[in-house]
Amino acid sequence: VVFVPRKEASRTEATVDYYTSAYRTHIAGDFGGVQVNSIPRSAIRTWASTLPAQSAPSYVRALRAVLRPAWEDGLIAQEPMRGRLDLPNRDTRPPQSVWTPEQASDALSRLRGEDIEALALVMLGAGLSASEARACDWSSLSPDCREVTVEAAYTQRDGMKGPKNARRYRTVPVLETCAARLRELRGDGPLCVNRRGQRMGPGTVPKRWRALWESGRMGALPFIHMNRLRATHETMMLRVGVPDALNSAIHGHSQKVAYSNYLAPASADAVGAARAANELLAPAPRRANLHFVD
Repeated sequence: VVFVPRKEASRTEATVDYYTSAYRTHIAGDFGGVQVNSIPRSAIRTWASTLPAQSAPSYVRALRAVLRPAWEDGLIAQEPMRGRLDLPNRDTRPPQSVWTPEQASDALSRLRGEDIEALALVMLGAGLSASEARACDWSSLSPDCREVTVEAAYTQRDGMKGPKNARRYRTVPVLETCAARLRELRGDGPLCVNRRGQRMGPGTVPKRWRALWESGRMGALPFIHMNRLRATHETMMLRVGVPDALNSAIHGHSQKVAYSNYLAPASADAVGAARAANELLAPAPRRANLHFVD
């Protein structure tokens, strides 16, 4: 079994590296020395059941990237990866923490004047990811800063690149509190620049973010990774009743991804939802004050 990641995997260098590592660490040891037409389905099922739960689907895709082309080319009589494979249960830990609206408001006040302020504003105000925000220029914002258009991402491994899928190309509204501050900051070129006036690098931004806590600038605010600003925005949208489909479209991902990686509803939201649902069960006498007009 030989893996050709540049041919079979995604276009980005980061994805190529990931699948190459997946093949080396979780596939080559079991199948690397086996003829491609000599791997029984039972061996694949046994292998799949031993994979790390969280990454098992990715490792299965890497093996499929090898075996499916071999089947298409007639080297294998039957497609060995066809049908369902029973994978280990995924980690069911809840998503990482997000800020409450009150904490987010406090953070915006504390971030005023920082070189990464504009990045935080489009992430918290429009739900952009860190890589999307780093790729933004001031021209990505509408003249009134109430909308931002996502057309690229800026990552450590690949530099400037297109969004990871078609859903990520989007124009989304910016919360007015953030838009008003962006209008005050508005300039030319990248949203965030280094001391040389160049676009701040993907490796520098997280360091600048963490330094805000190390310096005491953020006070008693709990530390969250910068990309959790996106999750904070998504959770706030959920809290005010934005439908799941629209919320996911604003953030450029599927509803499944939203619930597994981003949303972190507060317990108070659950209590409020329970109270609202309880009204549906209220006895008839409590509803006697409803009036209908013809």
